[in-house]
Amino acid sequence: MRYKIYILSILFISFLAGCEDALEEKVKFDMTVISEDSSMIKDTIVVKKSADVQFNFSGNPDFITFYSGESGHVYEYRNRTLLSKDEITSELRFSSFAQYGTIPGALKVYLSTTFGEMSLDKDKKADSTKIVTHNWIDISDLCNLPTTSSTTLRDAIVPLDDYLGEDLTIAFLYQPLNNTAAQPTWEIQSLRIVNTSKSDGTESILAASSMGFTPFDIYAIGTAAYQSGTTSGIWSLANIAATPSRLRMQSSSAGVAINKDWLITKPVVINACTPDTGVGIKTITNRLDSYTHQYDKTGVYTVTMIGRNNNFEAASEAIREVVIKVVE
Repeated sequence: MRYKIYILSILFISFLAGCEDALEEKVKFDMTVISEDSSMIKDTIVVKKSADVQFNFSGNPDFITFYSGESGHVYEYRNRTLLSKDEITSELRFSSFAQYGTIPGALKVYLSTTFGEMSLDKDKKADSTKIVTHNWIDISDLCNLPTTSSTTLRDAIVPLDDYLGEDLTIAFLYQPLNNTAAQPTWEIQSLRIVNTSKSDGTESILAASSMGFTPFDIYAIGTAAYQSGTTSGIWSLANIAATPSRLRMQSSSAGVAINKDWLITKPVVINACTPDTGVGIKTITNRLDSYTHQYDKTGVYTVTMIGRNNNFEAASEAIREVVIKVVE
């Protein structure tokens, strides 16, 4: 095995906020990189796909955050919330299953670029009128919705390029066609808007938890119309931030009044995205001398490691970056 150690001095930034004497010492943080059969071309480390890339640390950081440079984990994009609409294609993606009762037609999926927002003070009458009289765009036939009772997920991929740059509202309407049998359980999973770069195929995702969903029960009284929960006949948002995200309508028994329940997002800027995130690999409670990562796709990645010390008065931060090229 051939290993080479690369000592990085590509980027070093120190930051101290608050009283300079509030921390006992500023953070000291250095990093080297090791990978089998790697090489160095100018300032870029070349490694093999799926090979272990080991980052070795020295210094005294209490916390280390790792940005791999892969999609969703690019330090440069940590504050990015908008993508250029000329550089992306956009899709609405989700999976769903349904069980029990009469399933075809029980769920509808709609879009709108003119709906706007629901009332801030939960005005049931005003919102009800606005919803039922609105000219929604019905995309249900594009969503590959379940037609039989099964827990097997069916995937939906709906192009949204026509709505780039628009304030887009997404809505689900659960309204079974009859109540002679149980009204269906319906679960929507992994709902997200995926924006794909035309240049390199990189994906940015706007998750369901960032869409501002509001449930609305047409037949409920007053502010009860806006409630969510795990009981029958109302939308549950309890797992909207889970992995995978889940939006669920629990089955109602045969003979119970037919439900008519909406689930509506706030207007979403279609080229919006969730800021990229780093992975916390060290805290003050553990020692970490090295960290290993693998890249499963070829490409060029800017890796960012942030070492940080902080208390309630001040913070000291050091950033190390290295460019890694992954080859077959």
